[in-house]
Amino acid sequence: MAGMGRSIMNRTRQAHKQYSFFLGTLLCGYNLADKLYGAVYIVLMSMRGIDPLQISIVFAVSSLSLAVFDYPSGNLSDLYGRKKLTATGFIIWGAGLTVFAFAGNLAAFIVSAVVMSLGVALISGSPQAWYLDKLEDLGMPDYKNIALPRLNGYVSAFAVVGALLASFTSNIHLYLPVAVAGAAAAGIGVYAWLRFSDNYGVRTQDSVFKEVYVTTAEFAGNKLMRFILFKSILSHAALLAFLLSWQVYGVNELGLPAGYLGGLLVLFMAVISLSSFCSSFLAKRKVRAVRIISGGLLLSAAGLLLAGLFAHPAVFFAGLVLYEFGLGLESSLFSAWVQDFIPRGKRATFTSGLSALKSLAGFAITLLLGLAAERLGYTVIWIMGALSLILSVAVLLIFNRKIVMADTARAEAKTAAG
Repeated sequence: MAGMGRSIMNRTRQAHKQYSFFLGTLLCGYNLADKLYGAVYIVLMSMRGIDPLQISIVFAVSSLSLAVFDYPSGNLSDLYGRKKLTATGFIIWGAGLTVFAFAGNLAAFIVSAVVMSLGVALISGSPQAWYLDKLEDLGMPDYKNIALPRLNGYVSAFAVVGALLASFTSNIHLYLPVAVAGAAAAGIGVYAWLRFSDNYGVRTQDSVFKEVYVTTAEFAGNKLMRFILFKSILSHAALLAFLLSWQVYGVNELGLPAGYLGGLLVLFMAVISLSSFCSSFLAKRKVRAVRIISGGLLLSAAGLLLAGLFAHPAVFFAGLVLYEFGLGLESSLFSAWVQDFIPRGKRATFTSGLSALKSLAGFAITLLLGLAAERLGYTVIWIMGALSLILSVAVLLIFNRKIVMADTARAEAKTAAG
């Protein structure tokens, strides 16, 4: 019997390692293609004769189409298979990247942006939902709080490879990084299609449209999802404040050479990778997820205040590093922790719903931050970002105290009574 038990444990350990490697390959492949594309896409459009106004149109179409596609994609993933939709999304995304690489006019760039948004929407949340269900099948649901931050650390480290490959290939030809990204995405899609069995959510309606309507009502009526969405929007607002400010503020206000920006991006990737591993280590040591997430948010808030309130390059660098370290601690674990509150049968659906609504809120927040930066200056943006993170901590703690701990106490009381 002891030998049989060890055999089962060995098979379980081997299976979860294979599943973790599979998910890690998908996420690393995604990050590689994203970094290759992100390194040159603005310059490539400009070199093809697309003016700044037209570039902003491509951006707007991309953002809105992603929000439109993202919401129902979770339903489709739960209904027709998480792995199947992930593979399809990678292949479609690869096709869109390829069109973008060789596009020569505004219409072609817009078409490629819509196709890429469709692919990214199908990928969003699906591989993680597949992986989490596989862990539950193995009887290891809590392992996600260790595995996902660790995987995020590897993925962030792999982003450095993407940045270096983008630098090398763009020196050969400007379109080449995007073309390589398209081929890589399509290859990852084929790999995802061929490996392992699929898993599914729960279907309650005859048609997809009815399913979307019913799950939308379930999502809107779920108090847990409202708290999670509110906290996510507040954290996302701070990220947008950082993204909109750090380059312009550093170059225009502090006089940093523009050549420093590429090196800082590589540094940020390394810091996020390190903090993700730290998050996994703390989770493995049984530190409560809420403490790790709250600590990360507060570190990021302190980093934004340092970067924005003290006009000195050394303090600016220190503040950015502190922000990125906190961001890695928080984001790598929060995405795993919230899965405890999402029904297994609607995992991809609710995850995509959160992502879509956060994107829509981000569209409005970006416009507000842009107006605030123009009229009030970038220091105000840094302060707004820090306050948003502090509010995010408050929402998280209220959510944990009033809902999570209350539910735990009721469950323990019920068990004791039984």
